[in-house]
Amino acid sequence: MKKIINRTNGKILGSIIKMNRLHQNMSQKALSEGICVSSYLSRIENAEIIPSEQVISELFDALAIHYDDSEAFLEAGEQLLKHFLDELNFNEFSTSKQLFEAIESQAMSFRHSPLIIDYTIARLAFYCTRKERDIFNETRELLLSVEALMTNLQKFRFYLYDGIDHAKVYTDPAGAHEKLLSAAEYGMNGHLYYWLGFTELEMGKTVSAFKWFDQALNQYVDEANLISIIGATEMLGMTLYHSGDYNTGLQYFERGLKLAKKLGSPAYIASIYSNIAWGRLCLDQYQEALNIPEEHRQYFTTEISIHYGIIAFLANLGMENPMCIHELEPLFSQDEKPLMKQLYALFKMPVNINWSEKIIDHEPSLKRLIDSASTCNSSLAHYFIQMLIRYYKSNRRYKEALELQENIMGI
Repeated sequence: MKKIINRTNGKILGSIIKMNRLHQNMSQKALSEGICVSSYLSRIENAEIIPSEQVISELFDALAIHYDDSEAFLEAGEQLLKHFLDELNFNEFSTSKQLFEAIESQAMSFRHSPLIIDYTIARLAFYCTRKERDIFNETRELLLSVEALMTNLQKFRFYLYDGIDHAKVYTDPAGAHEKLLSAAEYGMNGHLYYWLGFTELEMGKTVSAFKWFDQALNQYVDEANLISIIGATEMLGMTLYHSGDYNTGLQYFERGLKLAKKLGSPAYIASIYSNIAWGRLCLDQYQEALNIPEEHRQYFTTEISIHYGIIAFLANLGMENPMCIHELEPLFSQDEKPLMKQLYALFKMPVNINWSEKIIDHEPSLKRLIDSASTCNSSLAHYFIQMLIRYYKSNRRYKEALELQENIMGI
């Protein structure tokens, strides 16, 4: 107990009492009853005062805290938490999951020790972007309550994972960017550079996004973080695609493909092949776009890759080949995603496809495709927007074509 009763560790004492009280849904009034006044407890929790040993003991008893600051526990706990965060940083998700399970098996001990904030940050990191939103949000709120008691490293990690979660879960890149910039006030690493680039790209700021991804790549090289090197290389290529430079973008994806093959990761190889095919398609190299080895064809659409069936359909549309419909139909018929269902509906109404003009000749269908693509891949959405502009022009609706063009250019 003596270690905690000094000015240096006042923040540790405050965090242990406050976080355990909130974890137990206990008010300051309820906890302080018979021990001290609520205002005095508030000052303890905010590290403004160090109470007597008796008051600490009574508060700990009321919270059923079995305080452990033994050297053996702290050393082992710090190593376990560091190992977990290191594995997470290197994208070793299966290993980090096992480590987190080991951490959670000692949750009570961590909550009753000086490592309580570090433990809670590890919990935030694990549930970041996962479907268990209630757990993430509760953990985030708990950490926010002790933000003033955190070290700079703890603040960096808190804002980093909060920003990453916001970038992935919500369609609010500006809000995520603000959180990530808060992390930058306390530290830097490759993932922070990467996600700053990601949010800048989502906001259409390709020049600054490229700089962030380039910094991320350099940091990952220093860390020897191969998986993240591949990811940063992909995003550099994607940023060039967004700026309209498909030829240089393809060079980055080709580099990424070599690294992914060395790593032997089928998921990364498939994702990069998808992006290479997309670049070829956008350069009107339709036949080359179809040259994806069958075992590496991506059959789902994400923010950085596109379903092979969609690429194949658009490439055949560019080659004015209506015979592709029968071959591609099985790729779409069993897929329940809105984008795939909408394209499948087009196959059933071939009159809405103008092969000679190389466009989908049906305005409502194009608008639905744009809406669906916008939720999963901005490059694909942009492609359909450009097709809608060509549709307007082919139907002599030049004013609408101009308005849409000006709108996407931000004029």
